[in-house]
Amino acid sequence: MSIAAKACAALGVVLVAAGALSLGHAGQGSQSRSVRVGGVPVEVVQPSGGGQRLPVVVVVHGYAGSGRLMRPFADTLARQGYVVALPDLAGHAGNVRPLTGDDEIDRELAAVVGYVRGLPEVDPSKVALLGHSMGAAAVVRAGAADQRVAATVAISLGDSTAAAVRPGPRHLLLLLGALEPKGMHDASRLALTGEGDRMVAVPFVEHVGVLYADRTHREAAHWLEDALPHRPQQPVTAPQGRVAGAGLILLGLLLLILAVLGRRPPVAPWPAPPPSERWWWIAGAALVAPVAGLVGGVLGSWALPAADSGYLIGYSASAGTMLVIGAVVLRKRAGQRVRWPRPAWPPAALAVAGTTAVLVPIELGVTTIVPHGLHWLLIGLLVGATALLLGGAHAVAGPPYSAAVLAVVCLPVPVAALVGLAPGFLALVAPLIAGLVVLHLMIAGLAWRRGMPWWQTCLAGALMVGWPVAAVLPIT
Repeated sequence: MSIAAKACAALGVVLVAAGALSLGHAGQGSQSRSVRVGGVPVEVVQPSGGGQRLPVVVVVHGYAGSGRLMRPFADTLARQGYVVALPDLAGHAGNVRPLTGDDEIDRELAAVVGYVRGLPEVDPSKVALLGHSMGAAAVVRAGAADQRVAATVAISLGDSTAAAVRPGPRHLLLLLGALEPKGMHDASRLALTGEGDRMVAVPFVEHVGVLYADRTHREAAHWLEDALPHRPQQPVTAPQGRVAGAGLILLGLLLLILAVLGRRPPVAPWPAPPPSERWWWIAGAALVAPVAGLVGGVLGSWALPAADSGYLIGYSASAGTMLVIGAVVLRKRAGQRVRWPRPAWPPAALAVAGTTAVLVPIELGVTTIVPHGLHWLLIGLLVGATALLLGGAHAVAGPPYSAAVLAVVCLPVPVAALVGLAPGFLALVAPLIAGLVVLHLMIAGLAWRRGMPWWQTCLAGALMVGWPVAAVLPIT
C-alpha cells in the first residue's frame, strides 16, 4: 500500500471514530424507549432521571420521513426538560400500514396524543405538537380539532386546506426556509389568524435544511417555553450533532474504500471517446430511453403499491432496457460479439463496501432505512431497475462518457415531476438521488482505472442508490 493510501486509510479511521463520538454525544442527557400505539411505532425520549411531571411534545415527520429524521428536535427539547414522542406515520419506516390519506394520519396522531397524555411522567395540561411538511399539516389539523393542545409548531406547511381550518390551533408558530417555494410561504401566511400567531422565514435554508438550522430549533424552543409555559433545564439546541456525525462516518468509510482501491496505481487509462459516427447512435439511444422511461414510470406508479417508488422503478427499468438494446445494436453493427457478464467476487466486495458506506451513516444519524413489509419488495425492484439503467448507460457509451448519458436520461424525471407528469415529490428528492449517483461514479471511476470492468461496479451503484431511495419513499 502506498503512503497516500495509508494516509487515506488512517484519516478514514479517524473520521469514523469522530462521527461515532458525535452521534453518541447527540443524545447526551436523555433516555429513550420504543413502544407501539395502535400499531404505530413511537420512540419516546425524555430527560435522564425522574422528578416532576413534564410537558410533552409530539414531533411528526413529513412525507418520506421518519421519527428518526426528527430526532434532532428530541435532542434539543429533551435537554430542556420535555418528553418527546416521535411516531412513524403510516407507510413510513417501521409502520407497515399503507398511507391512504389524511384521515389515516389524523387517526394515528390522535392515538399518539392520547397515549402521551396518559404517561405518568407527563403533565396532561402541557401537550404541544411540532410537525414538518406533511407532518406540519397534520399537527395544524390536530391542534385545531383538539383545543386542549397548548401550542403547535408547523414547519414548512404547504397544505392550504389545513392552513385554512378555522378555528386554528392555539399558539401557532409557523417556520419555513426562506428558500422554499412560494406556495409554502402562501400556505403559511394563510394559517395565520392574527391572534398571537407568528411566522418566521429561516434564512439561507430550504425544505430539508430548515430541520437542521439553529434558528429553527431556537424559535421552536422559545415558543414552547412561552406557550406552555415551561422553564428549560438546559437552554441549548442540538440540531446538527446527528447529521454531522453521519457525515463524518460517510466520509471516513468512503476514504477507507478509496484507500483499498488505491493500493495499486492505475492500470487502465480512460478510453478514447467513441468515434463520431457512433455518437449519433448513442445520442439516439439517450433520447429514446427517457420516452420509454416516462411511459414505464406511469405504469410502475399505477401497478406498484408506492406511487413514487413505482414511478422510479418503471422509469429506470424501461429506460435501462432501451439503453441495453441500443448497446446490443451498436456492438452488432461494429461486428463485435455480445458478451454477457459472469458472476465474480470483486463486484460483490465492492457492493458490500459501497452499500455499507452509504447505508450505515444514514441509518445511524439521518433516517430509518431498515426495510419493513412491502419495502423489501420495492427495494429489490428498484435495485434491479437501477442496475439495468447503470448497465445500459455504461454499455452504450462506456465510462466515463456514460455519465453524460445518465444525466441526459435521468433529467426528465424532475422535469416531469414539476409539470405534473410524475409524482411531484420526485422533484424534491431528485438532488438527493443525484448525490447518491455521483458517490457511486466516484468510487466506480477509481475501480475502472484499476482494471475493474464497468459491469462489476453496477451492483454497487444500484444498491447505493436504490436501497436508501426505496426505503424512505412511503407505501401508499
